[in-house]
Amino acid sequence: MRLKQILSKYPWLDELRTEFLSSFCAAGCNFFDKSFSAIKFISPAAREYLNSGKPMIVALYHGHLIGMLHIMEDRSKLTGLISRSRDGEFLARMARKIGFRMARGSPAHKAVEGAKQLIDAARSGQSLVIAVDGPRGPIYEPKEGVIRMAEITGLPLLPFVCKGKKNHFFWGWDKMMGCYFGSTIVYMIGDPIFVPTKLADDQREEYRIKLADSMQWLRKSSDKYWLLQTKN
Repeated sequence: MRLKQILSKYPWLDELRTEFLSSFCAAGCNFFDKSFSAIKFISPAAREYLNSGKPMIVALYHGHLIGMLHIMEDRSKLTGLISRSRDGEFLARMARKIGFRMARGSPAHKAVEGAKQLIDAARSGQSLVIAVDGPRGPIYEPKEGVIRMAEITGLPLLPFVCKGKKNHFFWGWDKMMGCYFGSTIVYMIGDPIFVPTKLADDQREEYRIKLADSMQWLRKSSDKYWLLQTKN
């Protein structure tokens, strides 16, 4: 009997498996978190906004989720979005165990419900984190949904990119990045992008391109940083 059939036949076993794996991975994340240091390059405008303590939308790539560990000191002030799939349940539990708050939904699993949870979180003063090219890509191409979320909530988009000195990129469309234990990670944070309300479709596309260009520049800058460090 295949694993999926066994788990479907015995729901309690699936629950036990999910709880064990999420706890194990959360412990691993906390252990790894203490091993690496982050070098942060923050634009003056972004630093000013961050110092204000106001909520924002952290716009990152799906493959750079590891960067969430050091985006904010108080992780409880950050709400992310994870699907309601079986894998999503595991990831949501793990994220909650290390201090984040999670909304549940994706284009394939109750997207409207997930969006409402994010909006409610923003209205309560939470910052949001959104994988701009998720959940299925194409890689490094922000979707219109992140612009709509900024438009609805009134929160600025904060372009964010990270890269470790030594990395392992997992197989998959998003090239999920995993940094080696004890590695240093460089954070690149660009100028906040303030999205007006009631945009026309062509205006919304202009802001999507603006976000894409900003994140692409940050990604290239992080590559150049480690290239220069290697040469020196």
